[in-house]
Amino acid sequence: MDQNPETAEESSVSKEAVFRMRISDDALTCEMLYIPPEGDVPVPTVERVKGEMNSKGVVFGHDEDAIKNMIGAPAARQWVVTAKGDPPENGKDAKIDYKVDLNILKPRTVGDKVDLKELGAVINVTKGQLIAEKIPAFKGKEGTSVMGRKISVYTGKDKNLPTGKGIRLSEDKMRLFADCDGNLYIKNQTLAVNPTFEVKGDVDYSVGNIDFIGPVTVMGSVRDGFEVSSGNELRINGVVEGATLKSEADMVIKTGVRGTGKAKLMAKGNMITSYIDQAFVRSERSVKVSDIILNCDVGARFDVVVGGGKKGQIVGGKIAAGSEVVCEILGSEMEPKTDVTVGQLPEIIEERKQILENLKQYEAQLEKIDANIDFLKDIQRTGELKPDKQELLAKITKAKFQIKAQYSVARERMGELEKDADEHRLDGCVRVRNICYPGVLITIRGVRYMVKEKLRFVKFAYEDGEIKIKSFE
Repeated sequence: MDQNPETAEESSVSKEAVFRMRISDDALTCEMLYIPPEGDVPVPTVERVKGEMNSKGVVFGHDEDAIKNMIGAPAARQWVVTAKGDPPENGKDAKIDYKVDLNILKPRTVGDKVDLKELGAVINVTKGQLIAEKIPAFKGKEGTSVMGRKISVYTGKDKNLPTGKGIRLSEDKMRLFADCDGNLYIKNQTLAVNPTFEVKGDVDYSVGNIDFIGPVTVMGSVRDGFEVSSGNELRINGVVEGATLKSEADMVIKTGVRGTGKAKLMAKGNMITSYIDQAFVRSERSVKVSDIILNCDVGARFDVVVGGGKKGQIVGGKIAAGSEVVCEILGSEMEPKTDVTVGQLPEIIEERKQILENLKQYEAQLEKIDANIDFLKDIQRTGELKPDKQELLAKITKAKFQIKAQYSVARERMGELEKDADEHRLDGCVRVRNICYPGVLITIRGVRYMVKEKLRFVKFAYEDGEIKIKSFE
């Protein structure tokens, strides 16, 4: 076929129409250059043009409108697309659209810094949550060239959703749902959900912080500066260092807590361990320690019991319990300050302490503001207060009203706490099975008693507005 157009020489002699054709490399288009007839030779019909195309092997996709326009504009003499093939569509493999971020064990960026403690080791999912959805495969569609030949395509392949344990497949087999609350993970190229989370070794930089919706078990220790949060029971087989632990149920630490003043442990259930050294501990039920509580801040809604181990001792720090504190030894021969409070809920004590601090701050701020207002008003009376100072006076006057409002709210809350404390005062007691050393401060229902001599086998109880010492029961 001729690939270059030719311009017909001008002549008064009659000449037949001339057709030139070219086919694209992919055989999906055919173009024609039409040189019209001269003299008395009639303009060719559409059928004749199609015949010309057929004679050259172009038998598919004739565009009659394009042909008609071409022969109807003889002066144009331009290449015109007169046939179009049917282009093929390659198939596409089925894909899995994951609805949960599976980028685990990858440090997260916080601001401009990479937090190596946040590895995303846990992927929390809830029962019924959509985990993944299949995008079906497209098998593809064969094409047809202008020569009438079939053009083959890639056939898309199907794939199954990676269903594993704890995963539910929808009836149409197109979606995956979590069948329980738990940790989503990949095992043997399948997705699975485990209702529990277990750390085989220590919680350190190899694992990162843990925040799990269900129960957590750590076979090793929790190292300094790391955090573990459990939506159910939390069990640690090793040592807890200066870490932060939270549990929505019981917290059981098999070895003990070596907190170095940084550990923070909060359990909505019981807190159970062998020893606690320099840690902040809160339990919404009971704290049970077999060996020793040393220089800690411990609070329990019910009781704090230390015993069953080698010492059964409480030394230093603060202990608060709603009902009672029981131990073998309270204090030590070194007479460190050991503050034990019972008969009041720890949360009420703590909130009351915080409000008292806030009230002191408000009073100090008001005193300072009043002094400034008095100073500015003295100047104002002389008529020499400049506009910027006038604006300052208005500003600190407004601040005074705001602080007074905060002060009023805090005072009101303090009254509510006092009433709540009276309603929840319990018949608390402190029982020491062996020795209670001097230096121990006992507070029961707001009444204080400082132990000044070594006592044995004693019980401190509230009676008739005072603390009385009785025999251990």
